[in-house]
Amino acid sequence: MDQFDWDKRKQQVNREKHGVNFQEARSALNDPHRVSRLDLDHAYIEERVLTVGYSTRARLLAVVTAETVEGIIRIISARRATKRERHAYETGSF
Repeated sequence: MDQFDWDKRKQQVNREKHGVNFQEARSALNDPHRVSRLDLDHAYIEERVLTVGYSTRARLLAVVTAETVEGIIRIISARRATKRERHAYETGSF
């Protein structure tokens, strides 16, 4: 089972800005039909992955993560998926 972590302050800011908490975001990462790709917009900082999947609240979310050296998945941000991301999810290609 994957281990997850996140910054509590960042989660609060994310919840206020996007209305998504990181517990819900974590559930979207477990969607068996999720689609993922490297987040090239932030590749200069660290290797990040953008995943689109349905949460347990039945919302299609876009979740940005990075894996730590210890193998822990750090959730960086989460928001509702855009139309383009929804299309990628529905077609299974990103």
